[in-house]
Amino acid sequence: MNRTKAFALSALTASMLLAGCGGDINLTPTSIDNSVNEGGGSTPDTNNCASYESSGTTIRGEKIGADCVYPRSFSTPESPVTSDIRLVELPGGAHIFPNGLYIGENVEATADVNREGPTLTIDAGVTLAFEDGDSFVRIARGANIMADGNRNAPITFTSVQEVEGFDIDENARGLWGGIVINGFGISNKCDQNDLANCVLQGEGGAGFYGGDDNADDSGVLRYALVKYAGYEVSLDNELNGITFNAVGSGTTLEYIQVHNNLDDGIEFFGGAANVKNVVLTGNDDDSLDWADGWQGKIQYILVKHADDRANRAIEADGNSGNNDATPYSDPIIANFTSIGSLTATDGSDESEGVLVREGTHGAMYNFLITEARGECLEIDDAATLTAAANGDLSIQNSVIACTENFKDTETQNWFEAGTGNVTLSAGASVLTSGYVTASDMTDASGAPVTVTPKTDLSSIDPFFDDVDFIGAVSEDDDWTNGWTVGLRD
Repeated sequence: MNRTKAFALSALTASMLLAGCGGDINLTPTSIDNSVNEGGGSTPDTNNCASYESSGTTIRGEKIGADCVYPRSFSTPESPVTSDIRLVELPGGAHIFPNGLYIGENVEATADVNREGPTLTIDAGVTLAFEDGDSFVRIARGANIMADGNRNAPITFTSVQEVEGFDIDENARGLWGGIVINGFGISNKCDQNDLANCVLQGEGGAGFYGGDDNADDSGVLRYALVKYAGYEVSLDNELNGITFNAVGSGTTLEYIQVHNNLDDGIEFFGGAANVKNVVLTGNDDDSLDWADGWQGKIQYILVKHADDRANRAIEADGNSGNNDATPYSDPIIANFTSIGSLTATDGSDESEGVLVREGTHGAMYNFLITEARGECLEIDDAATLTAAANGDLSIQNSVIACTENFKDTETQNWFEAGTGNVTLSAGASVLTSGYVTASDMTDASGAPVTVTPKTDLSSIDPFFDDVDFIGAVSEDDDWTNGWTVGLRD
């Protein structure tokens, strides 16, 4: 039976049975325990859907075909899951959450948060599916996500429409909400003298976050794909593919892709989360966004814009209300590739490269920016220019090859003053196989170009690998192979 129809029929049957009962009814989902084999005649329980106990009642998903379909009351923003749960791999099936999946209590007062909250464990190879833009995954402060996939069995977060086999348009976006992880990290929007009581409200109604611990640990997200997500709750109030709200450096984030998101691919609001091996494809707004004092690190990040529309590969912000607010946003990013789109079917003049503004600090190494429809590099706002002049904002050992390389002469002068930077025109050959850094680059005339990468990155911080190439992916190691989508289409 069709998965959606099966879920709808189950809900319809329940409503018909209750239709003749007067008064208010509080329907609590339960599961039938068929696991006891006393007497030798009972059938073993084959329901391996996630479950938890609440007031002596087992709350559990229903096994429908290969899928686990969860009632809307399994998890709501107001009534989240407060016990550990595990999602096992369902060969050929998915865990379907029509109402989203909310882990841990959304406590406003930071001092009252249970720092030993529940853990959501997701096994390798699991697919999670969600119904619409109102449904998303939220990991509250004090809770954890342990989503540890692998190259051969990545974890996929997607829309019910995809698992149902509907013909989804190649540029479909906004079919469900996305992932939000809330942490105890530091934000420059809080009183720095009272960080222990810091509390901020996440965009999209995604819960409270903030605190005094940039080393906070929210778990593991490894080999994870987020597809067709994003939702505009209201103007300038959106859900991203993955939102890291004050997430700390104790969190493990590796091999992550956000594909075709309605808003930003990933966004950091404060905190100090670190990431390695990121792919951001087809996202409608900015692919990588940071603000409010994010002080993390990223190595190996590949951005590829879609042809229909996109905004920036990077939008780097400090504090929009006070560009001099401290702590400054101050990340270190190495081995970044931005592949823009030279066409836009909606007629927009978007698909730009990197914008740094609002007083952000930071260090960028081994960048490769090419094929943008708009400018490839822009620096904006007085506080940002001051940071650049003082050496608090830098870009080194990088290549730009676009039709419009720079927004203005100030940006050009800043870039070309950086150690090892190379400016080329749009006709240069800098990529091979569509997204891999060419080992032998040439300019528009075909003449060889000498590019010197930053090779001793580990001397800056042991988080980084030492490399011998610029950009995200080298010809010697295509780490995107086998688990990503949208790169080879």
